[in-house]
Amino acid sequence: MATALVHVALLAYIAAAVVYLTWLVRPREALVGPGRYLLLGGLVAHLGSFPALWLASAGPRVWTAGHLFSLLAAATVAAYLLLDWKYRVPVAGAFAAPLTVAAMIPAHLVPTQAREVAPGIAHLFLLPLHVGSAVAGSVAVSLAFVLAVVYLASERRLKKKQATWLLARLPSLELIDRLGWRLAVWGFIFLSLTIATGSFVSRAQTGTLLPFAAKQAFALLAWGLLAVLIQARLVAGWRGRRVSWLVVIGFVFLVGSYAGLLSQEQAPPAATVSLGERP
Repeated sequence: MATALVHVALLAYIAAAVVYLTWLVRPREALVGPGRYLLLGGLVAHLGSFPALWLASAGPRVWTAGHLFSLLAAATVAAYLLLDWKYRVPVAGAFAAPLTVAAMIPAHLVPTQAREVAPGIAHLFLLPLHVGSAVAGSVAVSLAFVLAVVYLASERRLKKKQATWLLARLPSLELIDRLGWRLAVWGFIFLSLTIATGSFVSRAQTGTLLPFAAKQAFALLAWGLLAVLIQARLVAGWRGRRVSWLVVIGFVFLVGSYAGLLSQEQAPPAATVSLGERP
């Protein structure tokens, strides 16, 4: 049941990405509604797969990188739909939907391994807090990246005086810049929490407070760049294009962190990641 729901969700996300990209190339208002409903339908099926998977599992609960990517995909869709509902930015869907599909690929097509977690961590709040903050921070930075790309593309067309049907239906550049800034700040807050809780999880598992690997290195680079972005905005008054480019680079670093996670998780595991026995 869980596998079927995941497949339905993936197909819906792919269809939504096709619809939004088609709308981006040939803007027709009639395509916006189907794109939104496909994402919503995929999200409902995706969310239904989590309890189905939990109930169907036998023996100890396990956690893998695939679960993280799956949760990240669902959270990205949910956050984008909320953003679109409030501000009507379907152009962002042309980027958010493909990002969701990209997150689903390693979640369900790339084999990852389960790893051992200290039982005390698993049964308390630390591991869920670490995973939840990582997902929230990644979603915030991803949507900030989407808005940064929209801002850069829109500004370039405006400077060239290439007014288009698409630009006429976008929020103002000031609003896009402000939304991207808020998302970047939330991304920084959640990534800070992710790094802090990750250090405690690592110490419980390996005895090392902050292991040096590609995953951690790229995460620290993304976090540091967001810190620079906030400083530049508040102190130097940076706006618009310069801030957007910093967000784009920070997102690239974040992608590097997840690539490092995939590389690490495909290594032969020493044991299983147990999240507690099934009640």
